[in-house]
Amino acid sequence: MFKSWFDRARAQSRGDGLRARLIRGGLGSAGIQALNRILALALGIVLARGLGAEGYGTYAYAFAIMSLLMVAAEAGVPTLLLREVAAAHGQQRWGLLRGALIRSGQLVLLASVSVSVVGLLMLWAMAGRLSAAQLYTMLLVLLMLPLAALTKTIAGAMRGLHRVVVGQAVDLLLRPLLVLMGVGSLFLLAPALRQPQYAMAAQLAAAGVVLLVGGWMLSRYLPAASRTHPAEYQSRQWLKSALPFTLIGGAGIINNQADIIMLGWFRPPDDVGIYRIATQAGILVWFLIQAAQGVLSPVFSQLYSVHDMAKLKRLFRISSFVVFIFTVPIALVLVVFGQNLISFIFGHEYLPAAAPLAVLAVGYLLNVAFGPVGLLLQMVGREKVTAKILWLTVVVNLLLNFSLIPPYGSTGAAFSTSVSVVMYHAILRYIVWREIRI
Repeated sequence: MFKSWFDRARAQSRGDGLRARLIRGGLGSAGIQALNRILALALGIVLARGLGAEGYGTYAYAFAIMSLLMVAAEAGVPTLLLREVAAAHGQQRWGLLRGALIRSGQLVLLASVSVSVVGLLMLWAMAGRLSAAQLYTMLLVLLMLPLAALTKTIAGAMRGLHRVVVGQAVDLLLRPLLVLMGVGSLFLLAPALRQPQYAMAAQLAAAGVVLLVGGWMLSRYLPAASRTHPAEYQSRQWLKSALPFTLIGGAGIINNQADIIMLGWFRPPDDVGIYRIATQAGILVWFLIQAAQGVLSPVFSQLYSVHDMAKLKRLFRISSFVVFIFTVPIALVLVVFGQNLISFIFGHEYLPAAAPLAVLAVGYLLNVAFGPVGLLLQMVGREKVTAKILWLTVVVNLLLNFSLIPPYGSTGAAFSTSVSVVMYHAILRYIVWREIRI
């Protein structure tokens, strides 16, 4: 029976049809996401044990700030570029595809460098109030910002070209692998350098390598016609669409990072390090839906561009059901055995992370149950309503964090995050049912 199923799946994965692309992309994306979580877990273990809770908290807090700054540095371009490249590729409008690539690179470079310069000026003004570790760690973050923004833009373009697996592999496998090798070697050979700024230096070096590799791979996969066809620009239309994507990205980042940033305001760095362990483990619940979204996003855009709504609805329903069924066991393991896992993997110092981990796992599982509603609405041109709802939940998230973190610490932060993201996906699920009838 298993051999028969395997032979049938292998036969269906051949060719260039939609089903074949989904099977190949889904399996490849799931494999990459799994390897990424393994590498991220290994890196988290090395950092948590090597830096200690306080040093790891400084490192995690700097990364949270970087994520917030990435909103302005990306200017909403990667997701917009994914949609535009997928649509232009499906319609074979090669000039439009080339123009989108050129303009997106120009915009992201300008935005990211501007954000870095402003950040460097602010860091210089605050230097007297920061420790040496905090100062140098944030300095390296600001230097890394343009590299990371350009890499995400390249990844968006490759996903739009249906090179989902390759595009994900560069950032999700190569980067953490390089960082893990760099940090592991550094901590092993020079124990005196087990400090957050040196770990961030490894991130900066890896970001540069990944950008070079990603750019080279994108140049390989571009259709030949798009290289020679005169570029067509829709700058005004793209800028109008980029703003909602920026608002969506900004709200999403705030929802994801507000807990860590506000926890750092109210609590010492070691509390941030402990909570970071909980969030890293909780992300495992998102694993399957992230893998699915990497494949589904260009397909949603292409199906909508050719008005094949029946196939779009069927794809959404099936993918949502399959992802949820396979996510339930992951969430149950984290809730039931979270304390034992944290103690064994990260050490007894991080045992307080078990309670927020359980809260996050339950909240994330509820989100998965709604399906990729945010992605669907963005890919069919409903990014404005998505942005409005997301910013509404941002306000709720900030208010909850402000109210619950002082008395309840990391558990209050986890509850605030879970409530806000469940609220967001529940509202979007209603909008999908009302407007698209899914």
